[in-house]
Parts: sequence; structure tokens; C-alpha cells
Amino acid sequence: MDDLFKTFDALAILYWVVPGAFFILFRAFALKGSFPSLGKDDVVPFIIVSVLYWYLLIWVFAAFFGVPDLYRQYLTGVQSIVALVAVPSLLGVGAGLIERGDVVGRLLRAHGVGFLSPYATAWESLVVNLPAGSVLIVHLKDAEPIVGRWVNAQFGSAGSTDKEVRDLYLDEIGAVTGDNYQPFTPTRGAYVAADQIQFIEVISAAT
Repeated sequence: MDDLFKTFDALAILYWVVPGAFFILFRAFALKGSFPSLGKDDVVPFIIVSVLYWYLLIWVFAAFFGVPDLYRQYLTGVQSIVALVAVPSLLGVGAGLIERGDVVGRLLRAHGVGFLSPYATAWESLVVNLPAGSVLIVHLKDAEPIVGRWVNAQFGSAGSTDKEVRDLYLDEIGAVTGDNYQPFTPTRGAYVAADQIQFIEVISAAT
């Protein structure tokens, strides 16, 4: 095990960097739907995640097989691709989906522990956390409000650095009469450009 972490030849560098890189890349993909741009400052996180990954792998083999170094026989040929790329990528996607769904945050809030939203903008928090079935009243700058229901709970773009891309798609539009929302027939949706939105009233399905 010692030579894996002390020998900085070409192969050892792959072990130090590649698992962390694929974990971080696929975590970002699961969160945002795209891979992030990389820079020289990303090398340190790659190494940190790779070290944690290998120690976790060693612990798993020690706990379940009683032989910590048993994983070495899987680091040749196709098995090495699985260990270096496939497993970290799947773990990254899983971590991204858990973070995207705010699983930990929901569990903590259920026990009275609250934190600020992990998202960069209130818009992102709305898009991610708004329950399906919620009614949105979108007030436009130069037109009558559009009333719609948040069905798919996915079609709201959220660029944390560019407010102009925060457009919105309502899967279903209709009208509010009194306290009741009634969808139009036939069912149709509406795309609302970001620069046309003045403000949005939200009637959450959770209330």
C-alpha cells in the first residue's frame, strides 16, 4: 500500500488525480447538467478526493474481505478503468443527486436544524425546491400576468452569474378564480423570457 501513495511515477499520478477528477466532474454534472471548466487550482481537490477514495476502498476491502490490499489485483486491464474512472464517476453522480435533492438539508430541517440555501441565488432555490403542482403567477413588464402550474419542476434555468438566462417554462397555464386554479383546455404551456418577468407570486403545493 505504501508505494501507491509514495511513488510519484506516471502511473501513481493517475491514481492520485484521476478518481478525484471524475468524482468532481460528474458531481457537477449531476448538479448543473454540464461539466465545469477546469483550472490549475482544481488539482488539489482532485488529489484530496482521490486520497479519500483510495482509503475508503482500502477500508471496504479490509472490512468485507479481511485483506486491505486485495483491491490491487483489480488495478490491471479493464478492472483498472473501472476502479479509476467508472466507480468514481458513479459515486460523483450519486453525490450530486443527493446534493441536488437537498437530502441532508431536508433531514436536518425536519429535526429543527436550518441552514442557508446551498444555491447561489433565490431563483435556483425556487427552481430546485418548489413542489410539483405549485401555482405560479408570473407578472410581466408589458402584459397581463400568466398563471401556470409547476408540473415537471425542472424547466427553470438558473445561471448564478447571469440573471438574463433565468427564463421559465410553465408546463400548464390556466386562470385563478377565487381560490381555485383552473387549467386551460386543451392543455398548453408557456415559455417566459427572463427579461419580461417583473416578479412571480408563488402558491406552493406544500401549503
